[in-house]
Amino acid sequence: MPTHPPAPAYLGTSVFDTFAFAQTVVVGDTIHLSGMTPLRGEVNALELVCPGDLRGQTEFELDVLRRSLEEVGASLADVVSVTVYTTDIDGLTAHADLFRSSFGSAPPAATWVQVQRLLHPGQLVEITATAVRR
Repeated sequence: MPTHPPAPAYLGTSVFDTFAFAQTVVVGDTIHLSGMTPLRGEVNALELVCPGDLRGQTEFELDVLRRSLEEVGASLADVVSVTVYTTDIDGLTAHADLFRSSFGSAPPAATWVQVQRLLHPGQLVEITATAVRR
């Protein structure tokens, strides 16, 4: 039976309730993580983190990913795949060092996709992941 641990404090419960999703779903040793966004707060008062700053938004999301994993006794070393959506693939590739420093010598499988728009008009990146506790 899947479990839905609480999300680390970044989005309010109204966001999860409104859009009907959980940040983290654990099934056995597999951890599924919904897209991390550069947003904070409740659904009617979302604050964009690091407006216009792709690097800052990516750093914020990687930190949310790390904290989400820690909530269920896992770490970035347990991540087996990530999908990164961005509105600026060239800009994102310029910040690949953030992924190297986060995942170290055992990086996960990854897909990077350029999209026209994300949830918030100022959002430049979103990261989703799957991890397996080892």
